[in-house]
Formats: sequence, C-alpha cells, structure tokens
Amino acid sequence: MFIPHFPRINRRRPAAALCVFILVFCGCSQSDRPRLGTVHGRVTLDGKPLADACVGFKPSGPFRASSANTDAQGHYELVYIRDIKGAAIGKHQVFFSTNNPLHHNVEIVPAKYNKQTTLEAEVKAGDNELNFDLTSK
Repeated sequence: MFIPHFPRINRRRPAAALCVFILVFCGCSQSDRPRLGTVHGRVTLDGKPLADACVGFKPSGPFRASSANTDAQGHYELVYIRDIKGAAIGKHQVFFSTNNPLHHNVEIVPAKYNKQTTLEAEVKAGDNELNFDLTSK
C-alpha cells in the first residue's frame, strides 16, 4: 500500500500571518476615522417636508463632511463614508440643497441655508436627532 508523504507544515506560520493580517486591516480602517455620532432627523421648508434634498454636515475640525439625501417625508440619516453612518463629534456647519444638475432641479432652499449657510449643529457621542425647520423668507 502506498502512503503519500507530505512535508511537515509549520502550523505557527499561518496563524501568525492571520494575526498580522487582522491587526493591519482592522487597525488601519479605524485609525484615521474620528469618533462618530449617528445623526438623523427631519427637514421641512415652510412647514412642509423637504424631499429629495441633500443634507451636509461640515465639521469645524480636520475631518470629512457627512451627507444624506432626504426622503419624501424629509427624513435623513447621515453617512460618513460608504456604509459607515454618522458624523464626526463636534460642531458642524449645516447646509441643504435641492439643486441636482443631473435632474435639472431648481434650487428652492434659500442661500442662508446652503451657499451662505448660517446654520450650525453639535454632534454628540451616541444617537443625535436633529430636526431643521427652514423658512423661505
């Protein structure tokens, strides 16, 4: 009977390689990301839901902005990057826009809420419900 001979495999090397892989890839994804708070709410304009609008939160610090699109009822939930929800903890400049060049939409949000925004919001650790009641006047 023939019994194949397999070289002895050092079982420590694959385990060590796996540990290094996990440390490198898990550690890197979080090192450049700030602490985040989840942010959701509702946006209205003159008491009516602001549908299909872009909501942007620009932090005062060195981190990236977060954004969302409102649904038909004006609800939004901020996304920091790809599938990571939330916004950096701290003060943010907040802006809104309905101008979508791809759909040739006309901007209905006054400049004081978009290009010349005067709105600010504070994102705290945990869950943040931030509602905005905008006026066209």
